[in-house]
Amino acid sequence: MSSASPRPSPTRYSMPGAPSRRRPQPRNGSGLSRGAARPVAHRHRAPGPGTARLPAAPFPAARFPAPRFPAPLAQLPAARGAVKAQGQPGVVVPDRSRVMASAGSPGPGGVPAVPVASGHSIPVLGLGTSHHGGYSHGAVVHALQKCGIRHIDTAKRYGCESLLQRAIRESGVKREDLWITTKLWHSDYGYENTKKACLESCERLGVEYLDLYLIHWPDAQVPGKSNREVRAETWRAMEELYEKGVCKSIGVSNFLISHLEQLKEDCVITPHVNQVEYHPFQRPQELVDYCRSRDIVFEGYCPLAKGEALTHPAVIQLAKKYSRTPAQICIRWSIQNGIVTIPKSTKAERIEENCKVFDFTIAEDDVEILNGMHDGRHVSWDPTSIV
Repeated sequence: MSSASPRPSPTRYSMPGAPSRRRPQPRNGSGLSRGAARPVAHRHRAPGPGTARLPAAPFPAARFPAPRFPAPLAQLPAARGAVKAQGQPGVVVPDRSRVMASAGSPGPGGVPAVPVASGHSIPVLGLGTSHHGGYSHGAVVHALQKCGIRHIDTAKRYGCESLLQRAIRESGVKREDLWITTKLWHSDYGYENTKKACLESCERLGVEYLDLYLIHWPDAQVPGKSNREVRAETWRAMEELYEKGVCKSIGVSNFLISHLEQLKEDCVITPHVNQVEYHPFQRPQELVDYCRSRDIVFEGYCPLAKGEALTHPAVIQLAKKYSRTPAQICIRWSIQNGIVTIPKSTKAERIEENCKVFDFTIAEDDVEILNGMHDGRHVSWDPTSIV
Protein backbone atom coordinates (compact mmCIF):
# COMPACT_ATOMS: atom_id res chain seq x y z
CA MET A 1 0.00 0.00 0.00
CA SER A 2 1.16 3.53 -0.63
CA SER A 3 2.51 5.84 2.01
CA ALA A 4 0.57 8.84 3.25
CA SER A 5 0.12 11.51 0.59
CA PRO A 6 -0.12 15.28 1.04
CA ARG A 7 -3.51 16.54 2.18
CA PRO A 8 -5.46 17.82 -0.84
CA SER A 9 -6.22 21.50 -0.90
CA PRO A 10 -9.50 22.68 0.65
CA THR A 11 -10.52 24.18 -2.69
CA ARG A 12 -10.37 20.82 -4.41
CA TYR A 13 -12.60 19.22 -1.82
CA SER A 14 -15.03 22.07 -1.10
CA MET A 15 -18.68 21.30 -1.74
CA PRO A 16 -20.37 23.32 -4.48
CA GLY A 17 -21.44 26.68 -3.09
CA ALA A 18 -19.73 26.09 0.25
CA PRO A 19 -17.17 28.52 1.64
CA SER A 20 -13.55 27.49 1.55
CA ARG A 21 -12.38 25.47 4.54
CA ARG A 22 -8.93 27.05 4.43
CA ARG A 23 -7.92 27.54 8.05
CA PRO A 24 -4.64 28.02 9.87
CA GLN A 25 -3.18 24.55 10.20
CA PRO A 26 -2.20 23.37 13.70
CA ARG A 27 1.44 22.45 13.89
CA ASN A 28 2.58 19.03 14.96
CA GLY A 29 5.71 18.05 16.80
CA SER A 30 7.74 17.82 13.58
CA GLY A 31 7.08 21.46 12.70
CA LEU A 32 4.91 20.52 9.73
CA SER A 33 1.30 21.56 9.43
CA ARG A 34 -1.16 18.71 9.91
CA GLY A 35 -2.26 19.00 6.32
CA ALA A 36 1.26 19.09 4.85
CA ALA A 37 3.27 16.22 3.45
CA ARG A 38 5.44 14.63 6.07
CA PRO A 39 8.29 12.16 5.96
CA VAL A 40 7.20 8.56 6.18
CA ALA A 41 8.17 7.49 9.67
CA HIS A 42 6.69 4.04 9.31
CA ARG A 43 5.28 1.84 6.60
CA HIS A 44 1.63 0.94 6.22
CA ARG A 45 1.88 -2.78 5.73
CA ALA A 46 -0.71 -4.73 3.82
CA PRO A 47 -2.76 -6.80 6.25
CA GLY A 48 -1.49 -10.33 6.55
CA PRO A 49 -3.46 -13.57 6.36
CA GLY A 50 -4.63 -13.19 9.95
CA THR A 51 -6.03 -9.71 9.51
CA ALA A 52 -9.69 -9.37 10.44
CA ARG A 53 -11.80 -8.74 7.36
CA LEU A 54 -15.42 -7.79 7.58
CA PRO A 55 -18.00 -9.21 5.20
CA ALA A 56 -19.48 -6.96 2.60
CA ALA A 57 -22.54 -5.06 3.74
CA PRO A 58 -25.53 -7.41 3.47
CA PHE A 59 -27.81 -4.54 2.48
CA PRO A 60 -26.56 -3.17 -0.86
CA ALA A 61 -27.38 0.41 -1.72
CA ALA A 62 -29.45 -0.76 -4.68
CA ARG A 63 -32.18 -1.87 -2.28
CA PHE A 64 -32.84 1.69 -1.22
CA PRO A 65 -34.73 4.26 -3.31
CA ALA A 66 -32.86 7.25 -4.66
CA PRO A 67 -32.31 9.65 -1.74
CA ARG A 68 -34.41 12.80 -1.45
CA PHE A 69 -32.18 14.95 0.70
CA PRO A 70 -33.80 17.38 3.14
CA ALA A 71 -31.65 20.18 1.69
CA PRO A 72 -28.43 20.50 -0.31
CA LEU A 73 -25.56 20.18 2.13
CA ALA A 74 -24.07 23.53 1.13
CA GLN A 75 -27.34 25.28 2.01
CA LEU A 76 -27.55 23.96 5.56
CA PRO A 77 -26.57 26.37 8.34
CA ALA A 78 -23.29 25.92 10.10
CA ALA A 79 -23.49 24.04 13.39
CA ARG A 80 -23.59 26.30 16.41
CA GLY A 81 -20.17 26.37 17.99
CA ALA A 82 -18.66 24.03 15.40
CA VAL A 83 -14.94 24.03 14.70
CA LYS A 84 -13.69 26.02 17.60
CA ALA A 85 -9.98 26.23 18.20
CA GLN A 86 -9.08 22.97 19.88
CA GLY A 87 -6.10 23.06 22.19
CA GLN A 88 -4.37 19.97 23.42
CA PRO A 89 -5.90 19.08 26.77
CA GLY A 90 -3.61 17.86 29.49
CA VAL A 91 -3.62 14.19 30.29
CA VAL A 92 -6.08 14.33 33.16
CA VAL A 93 -8.17 11.21 33.53
CA PRO A 94 -11.29 11.87 35.61
CA ASP A 95 -12.04 9.38 38.31
CA ARG A 96 -15.25 7.38 38.33
CA SER A 97 -17.05 9.69 40.75
CA ARG A 98 -16.34 12.70 38.56
CA VAL A 99 -17.58 10.89 35.47
CA MET A 100 -20.74 9.78 37.21
CA ALA A 101 -21.31 13.26 38.59
CA SER A 102 -21.28 14.61 35.04
CA ALA A 103 -24.02 12.12 34.24
CA GLY A 104 -26.20 13.34 37.06
CA SER A 105 -28.50 15.59 35.04
CA PRO A 106 -31.33 13.62 33.48
CA GLY A 107 -32.15 14.40 29.88
CA PRO A 108 -35.36 13.72 27.95
CA GLY A 109 -36.87 10.46 29.19
CA GLY A 110 -35.15 10.76 32.57
CA VAL A 111 -31.91 8.99 31.56
CA PRO A 112 -28.75 10.79 32.75
CA ALA A 113 -26.62 12.35 30.03
CA VAL A 114 -22.92 13.13 29.70
CA PRO A 115 -21.46 16.19 27.97
CA VAL A 116 -19.77 15.85 24.59
CA ALA A 117 -17.04 18.17 23.30
CA SER A 118 -19.40 19.25 20.50
CA GLY A 119 -21.49 21.07 23.10
CA HIS A 120 -24.29 18.50 23.25
CA SER A 121 -25.10 15.78 25.80
CA ILE A 122 -25.47 12.08 25.06
CA PRO A 123 -27.76 9.84 27.16
CA VAL A 124 -25.57 7.46 29.13
CA LEU A 125 -27.89 4.53 28.29
CA GLY A 126 -29.07 3.75 24.78
CA LEU A 127 -30.70 1.00 22.74
CA GLY A 128 -28.52 -0.80 20.25
CA THR A 129 -29.62 -2.46 17.04
CA SER A 130 -27.85 -4.87 14.71
CA HIS A 131 -28.19 -6.97 11.59
CA HIS A 132 -29.17 -10.66 11.52
CA GLY A 133 -32.35 -10.35 13.56
CA GLY A 134 -31.16 -7.48 15.74
CA TYR A 135 -34.20 -5.30 15.18
CA SER A 136 -37.79 -5.41 16.45
CA HIS A 137 -40.26 -2.67 15.59
CA GLY A 138 -42.42 -3.32 18.65
CA ALA A 139 -39.43 -3.36 21.00
CA VAL A 140 -38.15 0.01 19.73
CA VAL A 141 -41.57 1.62 20.08
CA HIS A 142 -41.89 0.17 23.59
CA ALA A 143 -38.43 1.42 24.54
CA LEU A 144 -39.28 4.94 23.42
CA GLN A 145 -42.81 5.09 24.83
CA LYS A 146 -42.51 3.11 28.08
CA CYS A 147 -38.84 2.91 29.10
CA GLY A 148 -37.61 6.47 28.68
CA ILE A 149 -35.06 5.50 26.02
CA ARG A 150 -34.03 8.51 23.95
CA HIS A 151 -30.75 7.21 22.54
CA ILE A 152 -30.93 4.91 19.52
CA ASP A 153 -27.81 3.40 17.97
CA THR A 154 -27.85 1.97 14.45
CA ALA A 155 -25.71 1.74 11.29
CA LYS A 156 -26.09 1.49 7.55
CA ARG A 157 -24.71 -2.06 7.73
CA TYR A 158 -27.57 -3.16 10.01
CA GLY A 159 -30.15 -2.40 7.32
CA CYS A 160 -32.75 -1.02 9.73
CA GLU A 161 -32.45 2.75 9.31
CA SER A 162 -35.69 2.90 7.30
CA LEU A 163 -37.43 0.69 9.86
CA LEU A 164 -36.35 3.01 12.65
CA GLN A 165 -37.96 5.95 10.87
CA ARG A 166 -41.33 4.22 11.12
CA ALA A 167 -40.82 3.21 14.77
CA ILE A 168 -39.77 6.72 15.81
CA ARG A 169 -42.75 8.23 14.04
CA GLU A 170 -45.13 5.74 15.67
CA SER A 171 -43.65 6.37 19.13
CA GLY A 172 -44.64 10.03 19.04
CA VAL A 173 -41.36 11.13 20.62
CA LYS A 174 -40.19 14.49 19.33
CA ARG A 175 -37.10 14.50 17.14
CA GLU A 176 -35.39 17.11 19.30
CA ASP A 177 -35.70 14.81 22.32
CA LEU A 178 -33.84 11.97 20.58
CA TRP A 179 -30.18 11.14 20.20
CA ILE A 180 -29.78 9.19 16.96
CA THR A 181 -26.46 7.59 16.08
CA THR A 182 -25.68 5.85 12.82
CA LYS A 183 -22.43 4.70 11.22
CA LEU A 184 -20.56 4.89 7.94
CA TRP A 185 -19.74 1.50 6.45
CA HIS A 186 -16.28 0.95 4.95
CA SER A 187 -17.65 0.55 1.40
CA ASP A 188 -18.58 4.27 1.59
CA TYR A 189 -15.23 5.59 2.86
CA GLY A 190 -13.63 8.46 0.97
CA TYR A 191 -14.42 12.16 0.80
CA GLU A 192 -17.34 12.32 -1.64
CA ASN A 193 -18.72 8.89 -0.74
CA THR A 194 -18.89 9.82 2.94
CA LYS A 195 -20.99 12.93 2.36
CA LYS A 196 -23.34 11.04 0.04
CA ALA A 197 -23.70 8.11 2.47
CA CYS A 198 -24.46 10.44 5.38
CA LEU A 199 -27.27 12.16 3.53
CA GLU A 200 -28.67 8.81 2.41
CA SER A 201 -28.71 7.64 6.05
CA CYS A 202 -30.55 10.85 6.99
CA GLU A 203 -33.09 10.12 4.26
CA ARG A 204 -33.66 6.54 5.41
CA LEU A 205 -34.01 7.66 9.02
CA GLY A 206 -36.33 10.50 8.04
CA VAL A 207 -34.24 13.17 9.78
CA GLU A 208 -32.54 16.39 8.71
CA TYR A 209 -29.53 15.84 10.96
CA LEU A 210 -27.76 13.14 12.94
CA ASP A 211 -26.84 13.55 16.57
CA LEU A 212 -23.77 11.37 16.05
CA TYR A 213 -22.15 9.92 12.93
CA LEU A 214 -19.38 7.35 13.35
CA ILE A 215 -16.75 5.79 11.11
CA HIS A 216 -17.69 2.16 11.71
CA TRP A 217 -14.35 0.38 11.39
CA PRO A 218 -10.67 1.37 10.98
CA ASP A 219 -9.94 -0.96 8.03
CA ALA A 220 -10.74 0.87 4.77
CA GLN A 221 -10.03 -1.94 2.29
CA VAL A 222 -9.33 0.47 -0.59
CA PRO A 223 -6.86 -0.93 -3.15
CA GLY A 224 -3.80 1.24 -3.68
CA LYS A 225 -4.32 3.37 -0.58
CA SER A 226 -3.26 2.89 3.00
CA ASN A 227 -5.90 2.69 5.71
CA ARG A 228 -4.44 5.87 7.17
CA GLU A 229 -4.89 7.81 3.93
CA VAL A 230 -8.50 6.72 3.53
CA ARG A 231 -9.37 7.35 7.16
CA ALA A 232 -7.95 10.89 6.92
CA GLU A 233 -9.82 11.61 3.68
CA THR A 234 -13.02 10.23 5.19
CA TRP A 235 -12.59 12.21 8.40
CA ARG A 236 -12.21 15.47 6.47
CA ALA A 237 -15.66 14.82 5.01
CA MET A 238 -16.95 14.11 8.52
CA GLU A 239 -15.51 17.45 9.66
CA GLU A 240 -17.37 19.21 6.88
CA LEU A 241 -20.63 17.46 7.73
CA TYR A 242 -20.15 18.64 11.30
CA GLU A 243 -19.40 22.20 10.22
CA LYS A 244 -22.60 22.29 8.18
CA GLY A 245 -24.73 20.96 11.05
CA VAL A 246 -25.73 17.75 9.27
CA CYS A 247 -23.97 15.89 12.10
CA LYS A 248 -24.19 17.48 15.55
CA SER A 249 -21.30 15.28 16.72
CA ILE A 250 -18.85 13.04 14.87
CA GLY A 251 -16.78 10.12 16.01
CA VAL A 252 -15.31 6.72 15.31
CA SER A 253 -15.95 3.12 16.28
CA ASN A 254 -13.51 0.32 17.00
CA PHE A 255 -10.55 2.72 16.83
CA LEU A 256 -7.49 1.98 18.95
CA ILE A 257 -4.93 4.48 20.25
CA SER A 258 -2.75 4.05 17.16
CA HIS A 259 -5.66 4.90 14.86
CA LEU A 260 -6.63 7.93 16.96
CA GLU A 261 -3.02 9.16 17.05
CA GLN A 262 -2.82 9.04 13.24
CA LEU A 263 -6.10 10.91 12.93
CA LYS A 264 -4.82 13.55 15.36
CA GLU A 265 -1.80 14.16 13.10
CA ASP A 266 -3.74 14.15 9.82
CA CYS A 267 -6.89 16.12 10.64
CA VAL A 268 -8.23 19.06 12.63
CA ILE A 269 -11.21 18.02 14.77
CA THR A 270 -10.78 15.46 17.51
CA PRO A 271 -13.48 12.75 17.40
CA HIS A 272 -16.20 13.47 19.92
CA VAL A 273 -16.94 9.79 20.61
CA ASN A 274 -15.19 6.43 20.25
CA GLN A 275 -17.54 3.44 20.36
CA VAL A 276 -15.75 0.22 21.30
CA GLU A 277 -16.59 -3.23 22.65
CA TYR A 278 -16.78 -3.03 26.44
CA HIS A 279 -17.85 -5.67 28.98
CA PRO A 280 -16.31 -7.43 32.00
CA PHE A 281 -14.13 -9.64 29.76
CA GLN A 282 -13.05 -6.76 27.52
CA ARG A 283 -12.20 -3.64 29.54
CA PRO A 284 -9.59 -1.72 27.51
CA GLN A 285 -8.67 0.69 30.28
CA GLU A 286 -5.65 2.16 28.50
CA LEU A 287 -7.87 3.14 25.59
CA VAL A 288 -10.52 4.51 27.96
CA ASP A 289 -7.89 6.65 29.72
CA TYR A 290 -6.50 7.89 26.41
CA CYS A 291 -9.96 8.92 25.19
CA ARG A 292 -10.71 10.78 28.42
CA SER A 293 -7.37 12.60 28.22
CA ARG A 294 -8.44 13.96 24.82
CA ASP A 295 -12.05 14.71 25.79
CA ILE A 296 -13.38 11.84 23.67
CA VAL A 297 -16.49 10.22 25.14
CA PHE A 298 -15.99 6.46 25.42
CA GLU A 299 -19.06 4.48 24.41
CA GLY A 300 -19.32 0.73 24.97
CA TYR A 301 -21.23 -1.87 22.96
CA CYS A 302 -21.87 -5.54 23.81
CA PRO A 303 -22.07 -4.79 27.57
CA LEU A 304 -23.37 -8.31 28.24
CA ALA A 305 -20.65 -9.93 26.10
CA LYS A 306 -23.42 -11.38 23.91
CA GLY A 307 -24.73 -13.22 26.95
CA GLU A 308 -21.42 -14.76 28.01
CA ALA A 309 -21.14 -12.51 31.08
CA LEU A 310 -24.61 -13.47 32.33
CA THR A 311 -23.52 -16.97 33.36
CA HIS A 312 -20.24 -16.03 35.04
CA PRO A 313 -20.29 -17.05 38.73
CA ALA A 314 -19.10 -13.63 39.94
CA VAL A 315 -21.85 -11.83 38.04
CA ILE A 316 -24.49 -14.27 39.27
CA GLN A 317 -23.27 -13.87 42.86
CA LEU A 318 -23.44 -10.08 42.66
CA ALA A 319 -26.89 -10.25 41.08
CA LYS A 320 -28.09 -12.19 44.11
CA LYS A 321 -26.37 -9.80 46.51
CA TYR A 322 -28.06 -6.74 44.99
CA SER A 323 -31.35 -8.51 44.17
CA ARG A 324 -30.85 -7.66 40.51
CA THR A 325 -30.46 -9.60 37.30
CA PRO A 326 -27.03 -10.40 35.83
CA ALA A 327 -27.78 -8.06 32.93
CA GLN A 328 -28.51 -5.19 35.29
CA ILE A 329 -25.25 -5.82 37.14
CA CYS A 330 -23.22 -5.68 33.89
CA ILE A 331 -24.96 -2.54 32.62
CA ARG A 332 -24.74 -0.74 35.96
CA TRP A 333 -21.05 -1.67 36.25
CA SER A 334 -20.37 -0.24 32.81
CA ILE A 335 -22.18 3.02 33.59
CA GLN A 336 -20.44 3.36 36.96
CA ASN A 337 -17.14 3.02 35.14
CA GLY A 338 -18.13 6.15 33.19
CA ILE A 339 -19.02 4.37 29.95
CA VAL A 340 -21.94 5.38 27.73
CA THR A 341 -23.59 1.99 27.39
CA ILE A 342 -25.80 0.65 24.58
CA PRO A 343 -27.24 -2.80 25.26
CA LYS A 344 -29.42 -4.24 22.52
CA SER A 345 -32.48 -6.44 22.72
CA THR A 346 -35.48 -7.26 20.58
CA LYS A 347 -37.69 -8.11 23.57
CA ALA A 348 -39.69 -5.41 25.36
CA GLU A 349 -39.35 -7.05 28.77
CA ARG A 350 -35.56 -7.28 28.44
CA ILE A 351 -35.32 -3.63 27.46
CA GLU A 352 -37.34 -2.71 30.55
CA GLU A 353 -34.98 -4.79 32.66
CA ASN A 354 -31.92 -3.17 31.09
CA CYS A 355 -33.24 0.31 31.85
CA LYS A 356 -33.77 -0.28 35.58
CA VAL A 357 -30.19 0.47 36.56
CA PHE A 358 -30.37 3.98 38.02
CA ASP A 359 -31.88 3.17 41.42
CA PHE A 360 -28.95 1.25 42.88
CA THR A 361 -25.17 1.50 43.10
CA ILE A 362 -22.58 -1.26 43.04
CA ALA A 363 -20.09 -0.92 45.90
CA GLU A 364 -16.51 -0.05 44.97
CA ASP A 365 -15.17 -3.43 46.10
CA ASP A 366 -17.70 -5.20 43.91
CA VAL A 367 -16.87 -2.96 40.95
CA GLU A 368 -13.26 -4.08 41.34
CA ILE A 369 -14.37 -7.72 41.29
CA LEU A 370 -15.99 -7.12 37.91
CA ASN A 371 -13.00 -5.09 36.71
CA GLY A 372 -10.82 -8.08 37.55
CA MET A 373 -12.74 -10.32 35.16
CA HIS A 374 -11.00 -8.73 32.17
CA ASP A 375 -9.23 -11.42 30.12
CA GLY A 376 -8.98 -9.63 26.78
CA ARG A 377 -11.50 -11.71 24.90
CA HIS A 378 -13.58 -10.21 22.09
CA VAL A 379 -17.12 -11.32 21.35
CA SER A 380 -17.32 -8.98 18.37
CA TRP A 381 -14.75 -7.52 15.95
CA ASP A 382 -11.09 -7.35 16.99
CA PRO A 383 -9.34 -4.31 15.44
CA THR A 384 -5.88 -5.02 16.90
CA SER A 385 -4.44 -6.22 13.55
CA ILE A 386 -5.60 -3.16 11.60
CA VAL A 387 -2.83 -0.67 10.85
